[in-house]
Amino acid sequence: MWTSLSSQAETPSDSTIPRGKFAELHSCELFAGSCVVNGEVDQAGNYLLRAWQFDSGSINGVPLHGLTVALLEKGGNTLAVPKNHASDAVAYLPPGLTANQRLALLSWVKQNTSATLNDAHVKIAPVDAQIAQDQTRCSIGKEIAFTGGKPAECNVGGCGEMLWYQPRGAASSFVVDQLDESNITEPLLSLHWMDHGRRTLFVGRFGDPEPVVPALCGI
Repeated sequence: MWTSLSSQAETPSDSTIPRGKFAELHSCELFAGSCVVNGEVDQAGNYLLRAWQFDSGSINGVPLHGLTVALLEKGGNTLAVPKNHASDAVAYLPPGLTANQRLALLSWVKQNTSATLNDAHVKIAPVDAQIAQDQTRCSIGKEIAFTGGKPAECNVGGCGEMLWYQPRGAASSFVVDQLDESNITEPLLSLHWMDHGRRTLFVGRFGDPEPVVPALCGI
């Protein structure tokens, strides 16, 4: 079973507004029964990995089209809860950026985390994100990778499952996908995070001036 919501807030039409696709992987279930979610409170969800793939827009006059950036965060509580904030983070920028592109992408990730991102917590690594409702693949260097896709439809009915969270960042549209598998290692965060087979993945679009109907149409 999967679910979707349209825009949380419409964005004025402006060619400079950053727009594109995103994937947001949590370490807790996003769409599940209450027993599962309550059982994970303060026990899971302390890790969050996001990747943004820009198809238009700019920051400080720097075009973002074709660029991808990722952010890995760690906190003391479930990061799917808006009031909980990350204590540590690492940003991943692709190689070959100009100085202005680097500053623009750093500005974007700093706007999206409460953690301090000093030079030691910014890494240059290939960021490969293929984001779609039916299948998403993301890899960052050699140490981070995950895949996911549309979950199978529930043929039982009345499962009692529901959407408990929304994407951490503003989204024009999104769905909850099922993680196939993930393997994430980050020494800077003392983190080795592996998971599989759970609905822990948001995929969607950000920055669109109108809600996308149906959800994710055209990504």
